[in-house]
Amino acid sequence: MSAASLEEVIVALSRQVHNDLALRPVCTRVMLRTGVNLRAPRPDQIGDKALLGKVVGTLSEMGYKL
Repeated sequence: MSAASLEEVIVALSRQVHNDLALRPVCTRVMLRTGVNLRAPRPDQIGDKALLGKVVGTLSEMGYKL
C-alpha cells in the first residue's frame, strides 16, 4: 500500500482488524513506538512522509501488511 496520509493508514488497518477493541492496543503500540496517535493524529503529522513511513514500517513489523 502506498498511503498518502495517516488517515488512509487507519482506514486500511481497520479493514484488517474489524474490531474496535482489537484496534485499540494496535494503535497504542504504534503511538508508543512512533509518537503518532492514529485515531487522532496532529494536523502536522497527517501528511508527513517520514512519520508515515515509520508507522507503516511499525505496522509491518507487527504483522499488518497495508
